[in-house]
Amino acid sequence: MKLTKFLLVAGIIAASIFTSFVMLFFERSTGIAETSINQECKSWKTESLQHLSTLITNTTCSRDYFLLILVSSAPGNFDRRSLIRQTWGAANSHDQSRTFFLLGQIRNQKLSDLLETEAKGYGDIIRGDYYEHYWNQSFKIEMGFEWAARYCNFSFLLKADDDVYVNTKDLTLLLQNPSTPLKRLYMGKVQFRAKVRRYGKFNVSKEEYSGSTYPSYCSGAGYVLSNDIVQCLIPLFDMKKPFRIDDTYVGLVVSKLGISPVHHSRFIFPNDDYDICYFTPYTLVQHRVLGQCLLKLYQMHSKEFYSSNLVSFY
Repeated sequence: MKLTKFLLVAGIIAASIFTSFVMLFFERSTGIAETSINQECKSWKTESLQHLSTLITNTTCSRDYFLLILVSSAPGNFDRRSLIRQTWGAANSHDQSRTFFLLGQIRNQKLSDLLETEAKGYGDIIRGDYYEHYWNQSFKIEMGFEWAARYCNFSFLLKADDDVYVNTKDLTLLLQNPSTPLKRLYMGKVQFRAKVRRYGKFNVSKEEYSGSTYPSYCSGAGYVLSNDIVQCLIPLFDMKKPFRIDDTYVGLVVSKLGISPVHHSRFIFPNDDYDICYFTPYTLVQHRVLGQCLLKLYQMHSKEFYSSNLVSFY
């Protein structure tokens, strides 16, 4: 049993190192010139005191956070938000991270009243002035990022969905590792030069996007951005009519800054159904985790099943 665990952990570490070398080669082979992020990226806040996005909330973070976590959530997902607050997103005055939930507007008055009560009770809900719809996720991203950039001081931002498990302790330790870049960091599970679909659910017309492939981007279930990138995204966003596939949209805008995403193998996004609950050592973010599975993974990762020593970022 011990040998099996050792081989599993060793395999994951080896895969992480291999992936890092592949990513380093990929970044060098693309020929994308590194451009310094514009020093005026923060000027948009002083030039316009009005919100640029659909953002309504103007609450200021009570203190500085090393890791600010923004969770995209649907209005009716009360149970998901409650479970996150009880597990990996629990508010603690000693923690270096804090979790907030991003929500738009709904036409159901009863549900809307419940959201208002929830927001007043927990103080962790950020609202936007747009109606919730699957293809309005980009509005959610824009208003959430603007709120973070305008009203919070943080080093890194994790954007996550409400059906993920986040190992906040290990993610914080990784980001604090001296080998982790403090700037120009866009990290997660990378989709390399994904083909544009002209059919099905994610059909995109040539009027929306004329290219045959997208710039590489991080899958939307969970990815990390350094503060400097978040600041620069706001003036580059199309607040009127953003590209409707939100994770691809972020990748498109980040690419304008000359920044390539960094793939990390510990962002675990299974393609299987939700009824399979995976436990993978060294997980940072895991997608398709709900209910009892979230409780199980949270408890398992809280125990010393494996060494807490983290490998280098690279």
